Amino acid sequence: MDSENVERRLAAILSADAVGYSRLMAEDEAGTIRTLTAYRHQISGLVSDHRGRVVDAPGDNVLAEFRTALDAVECGVEIQRVIRARNAGIPAERQMQFRVGIHMGDVAAEGDRIYGSGVNIAARLEALAEPGGICISAAVHEQVESRLDLGYEDLGEQSVKNIPKPVRVYRVQLDAGRADAPRSAGRGWARLRIAAASLASLIVLVAAALWLSWPAPLGLVLDVAGLSGPPVNPPLPDEPSIVVLPFDNMSGDPEQEYFADGITEELTTDLSQNPALFVIARNSAFTYKSAPVNVEQVGRELGVRYVLEGSVRKVGNRVRITAQLIDATTGFHLWSEAFDRDLNEIFALQTEISERITGALGMEIPRAEYERIRQAPTDSLSAYDSFFRGLRHFVEFTREGFEKSRPFFERAIELDPGFAQAHASLGATYLLEHLQGWNLDDALLDRALALGERALALDPENPVALNLIGAVLMSRGRLAEARVFAERTVEANPNWNVAHFVLALHQAQSGELLDAIRSANFALRLNPRAPAGELGAIGAAYFAAGRTDKAVELWERVRAANPDLLLSRVGLAVFYESQARHEDAQVLVQEILHVNSNLSAELLMELPAMRLLAAGAAGRAEIVEHLRSAGLP
Repeated sequence: MDSENVERRLAAILSADAVGYSRLMAEDEAGTIRTLTAYRHQISGLVSDHRGRVVDAPGDNVLAEFRTALDAVECGVEIQRVIRARNAGIPAERQMQFRVGIHMGDVAAEGDRIYGSGVNIAARLEALAEPGGICISAAVHEQVESRLDLGYEDLGEQSVKNIPKPVRVYRVQLDAGRADAPRSAGRGWARLRIAAASLASLIVLVAAALWLSWPAPLGLVLDVAGLSGPPVNPPLPDEPSIVVLPFDNMSGDPEQEYFADGITEELTTDLSQNPALFVIARNSAFTYKSAPVNVEQVGRELGVRYVLEGSVRKVGNRVRITAQLIDATTGFHLWSEAFDRDLNEIFALQTEISERITGALGMEIPRAEYERIRQAPTDSLSAYDSFFRGLRHFVEFTREGFEKSRPFFERAIELDPGFAQAHASLGATYLLEHLQGWNLDDALLDRALALGERALALDPENPVALNLIGAVLMSRGRLAEARVFAERTVEANPNWNVAHFVLALHQAQSGELLDAIRSANFALRLNPRAPAGELGAIGAAYFAAGRTDKAVELWERVRAANPDLLLSRVGLAVFYESQARHEDAQVLVQEILHVNSNLSAELLMELPAMRLLAAGAAGRAEIVEHLRSAGLP
């Protein structure tokens, strides 16, 4: 080392090392290298986010330098939580965990490299940490003890290799503090506790992120991005595109409608998991339910080439499914078939239909997707039937619908405790009840998270479970972990519009504005006919930009399409009261109180969906005043 070029300084050093790396390499070298590369990329991004820099990354180790101990510990905590999120659902023997050690001390810097006892102590502390844990020195503990909502276990003085004096060590207890507590002040809007899961909440937050991270007027950005509404007669995508129209119930019993809808849902989901296909969202497809269908018109309106339609007849223990695949651009029938089976063969039959469809399109189901769809979601037909009954109420997206769906989901779980989708769907009802403002008890989020984690343990690639966990983490401000789940959700179901909206939120929050716009537009493209929640949130963005005319136009459309969405009614009430349209505002306030009689103006402003309104054309105090004038307590 050239002493003339050496700079000595005080720095916080973080050392992270993969646990069991040699064993993992011996079992699967290529897979381990891919995993380590992905985790290193994630760690490097978190280091940068916390104003640090990666100094070196030899073998399975990452060495990083920070200006403060606070930055280093916050980063270490975020690393472990993100790695935990990435490991969720992966068999324990294939998980890659990291130990982290952090020390504050003197280092010698030469160019981009650092040396000295500070680096050595950090490495020794890392070796003392448990897999997935963090050990810090007394120097670091002194700096962060009263500034972070964490627990610390004093391990006493430890003799460590090549360090003359014992080092006092503390183990960081990651889950000892409040899960939703802010981690530090002065971090900007990304540290806010934000929540998202329903379409309305998600796109509100996307719009908020756009507004907060873009220097141009938001109204102009939205217009240029094409986010003023869903696409009209969109062009065909490059890949094969399809919509599964609601299958007709031919059972002669209206009570069997739920079963036909359930089959439609399952086929849509199976096809959606194929990344080589473009599949229209269930919400848009069901706008054609119980109406005369012109296949060519459907193709134009949704921007798809292929339309799948059919019928279901369920009588006793027999089921008959007919299906036909039509080229909407020509009206030509590519394939049609009728299937008569015992009801206990329903899962294999759904897989067979998916195979026939992709075969008729000249495609193959990728092996990973094929293995996934051929696995029956449950061994119990009774549980499956109960789940379908619950799903019929769930998709109403109303408070009453969620309440009606729960007994059916709970019954499905009782009949088959291993039914992952039932756990995830039940959890979603609690999450959405909380996010819609119908019940603000945080216990609902705890219940949703527990059900999501159980579902993910049963099915590590279940997109509803992944999205559910990510949404709860996001609501508690743990954004880096939540983004991991957002990315995994898109991978698990690349045609789920909700997943792309969630990803758009994270991209916008991280300053990746163009990517956020692309993701949001793709979500609208997947769901072009039923985006009530999306339009409500875009209206909020226009309101924040001062474009109240556009906001009111969109909110009135949303209110007509789904009166249960809170955001549109609140926005309209605020606008009408500000324009002295007191009677119109009072009608809206009565609708709000009908949904939640305990909601006050102040409490309403605590909902994540209200942040954009409070940050934009009208401030928090002004909105509260308008709502109270209109009759909200």
